Amino acid sequence: METLLDLTHKPLVEAEWLADHLTEPALRIVDLRWRSDGSGRDLYRAGHIPGAVYLDWERDLTYTRAGVRYLLLPPERFAAVMSAAGIGDETRVVAYAETDHSGPTRLWWALKYYGRHQVAVLNGGLNQWLAEARPLTTDTAQPPPARFTAQPQPDWLATAAEIEQSLNTAGVCLVDTRPPEQYAGRAVWTPDGSLYLPVDQDWVELDGRVMRGGRIPGAINQYAALNLEPQDNWRYLSPERLRQRAMAANIQPEQRVITYCGSGNSATLGLFALYLAGYRNLALYDASWEEWGVEPDQPIERGE
Repeated sequence: METLLDLTHKPLVEAEWLADHLTEPALRIVDLRWRSDGSGRDLYRAGHIPGAVYLDWERDLTYTRAGVRYLLLPPERFAAVMSAAGIGDETRVVAYAETDHSGPTRLWWALKYYGRHQVAVLNGGLNQWLAEARPLTTDTAQPPPARFTAQPQPDWLATAAEIEQSLNTAGVCLVDTRPPEQYAGRAVWTPDGSLYLPVDQDWVELDGRVMRGGRIPGAINQYAALNLEPQDNWRYLSPERLRQRAMAANIQPEQRVITYCGSGNSATLGLFALYLAGYRNLALYDASWEEWGVEPDQPIERGE
């Protein structure tokens, strides 16, 4: 009998492995392709990996609290979504998207936070699957509801209060995974990409809020997309290269490493890449710039 792959220690799986395990009873495949206009579900309907269910990271997995958008669903609501998707306490999960894999890594982090560890990301996502000429289907998966017990693991989640206490503390490393123009304070994140600030203005009105440009003081910039290789079907860099990249930026394995971005999504890609590189004391600042950027009393830095 084949020994099941431990996804806790092997959270990145290859298309060949997934193809060989499509009929594994306890395996649930999740399609997380996302578009800002909500058309990701249409992509799923047009063709997806056999057996996959669909989740939209923004509409299905987040909510708004006190004006801060894209926060992880609270335990009961998250458990209900997982149950409806056929993901239970004993389910093994493989998530995929295309090109930018931050949707799958968002689910990976969310499941880790809620106590599930048998979850992985498909390396190269749908790009790699199609490059290997593997089949798609238009059949909509309808798994039976499963029992999901949410068991929050607080170490995986960082708050503004923790970051305030950790500023200029050697034992904590803040990693900003946004593109350089956002890190420098010349633009802010929107669902459609970077929105550049007006000339000679360090803020912009966004959805009725004043969003400042800048970064959390002391944060290191590690643009999340650079953890992937576009010329190789958007596969992840090797663990060795990911570790070299982190060490070159002075991100030390013994530190508590907290990642953030504009919405808490691409920061999970950065977090996942660090996990692949062997880092283990990791947390996501889920509220990210959605919270920090609109709080006028929070300190910020600007500049390249």
